[in-house]
Amino acid sequence: MRRLLHFLLGMVPLAASAQSKPVPPASFLVQGSLPAAKARMAYLYYKNGTQSVVDSAAVHKGHFQFKGVVPALPQAQLIVPTPGTPVERSDERLLIYLEKGTITVVGKDHVKYAATEGTPLNHESTSLAAQVSSFRQQLDALYAAFEALPAAERNTPAAEAKLNQEANAIYEKRQEVYAAYLKAHPTNPYSLYVLESYVGPMPQASSYAALFAALDPRVRSSPYGKVMQQRIEQLQRVAVGAVAPDFSQANPDGQQLKLSDLRGKYVLIDFWASWCAPCRQENPQLVKLYNAYKSKGFTVLGVSLDNASQRAAWLKAIESDGLPWSQVSSLSRPNPVALTYGVNAIPQNFLLDPQGRILATNLWGEELAKKLAELLGKAN
Repeated sequence: MRRLLHFLLGMVPLAASAQSKPVPPASFLVQGSLPAAKARMAYLYYKNGTQSVVDSAAVHKGHFQFKGVVPALPQAQLIVPTPGTPVERSDERLLIYLEKGTITVVGKDHVKYAATEGTPLNHESTSLAAQVSSFRQQLDALYAAFEALPAAERNTPAAEAKLNQEANAIYEKRQEVYAAYLKAHPTNPYSLYVLESYVGPMPQASSYAALFAALDPRVRSSPYGKVMQQRIEQLQRVAVGAVAPDFSQANPDGQQLKLSDLRGKYVLIDFWASWCAPCRQENPQLVKLYNAYKSKGFTVLGVSLDNASQRAAWLKAIESDGLPWSQVSSLSRPNPVALTYGVNAIPQNFLLDPQGRILATNLWGEELAKKLAELLGKAN
């Protein structure tokens, strides 16, 4: 692909002048400085077209660097894990933007609190991060205090409710800062990334579309703006009121199961995985609701995001959690059904009526119980 791209870049100017030379692709340089960090390696994740790029660099006395060609979509994730922590589990990560020029990442020991400068998007990112960094620190302290509680005190509904209430209050304050930025900067390309953070991994199509429409047309028509427009259109296809897209995937026995085979029942499409702790925590309550309403026309269809190497773990989780409903998976990542439904994070679910129309999304626990009681009456 790179050779073909260079060939095309060389051919286009010939129509105007045989003396013209192709313009070399823009390049980026990331220079990191975390002098008190104990990390030995740094990792850079980004997309170049449809290709996922993973680059790594050694950390020497807190310093590291990356070089590359500027991708069409500049957002990247920089991870500098502490020794002994797997990369995928590390919270030492920072969003940076791979623009033309030199990008500096400067901090003390934690990359997640580092500042990025040197290019327009990175400057905006650092400016906004300074306004919300205190919220992240408050959340870190809140969760650390919760984990430090004795298990008997921590594992109670009251303790979890208090944690959620306090975390939501901090989250809402951060949302106010994001909302103010979007209102004040409709012409700034960085507003696209702020909007993405504001709506979160499980956005509502209607509010997402309204906020996007308020941005300047030039921002909306940028490369990332076009990606966001496609994302919104995808979410609108699976919004409340739409007919759920049909699909077919294999169950644990290798037999194909179609969503439309379940027409005539209320169906909860449950996106989960064996490795997803929040998903597994929801399963006991979901089993209770399934047993209470299965005779009244309610069922669940589990769609696992496990991959081929996790097949045994998927089957074990089904057995260990006692999940009696139908399960399917492509055993690949990404799962095509997850892509169709715009699922970027799990757990997520979609509640369908007997005609296959989406009634609600992302209901769990008491909210799901209340909705089923509303639709199907008193539980058995």
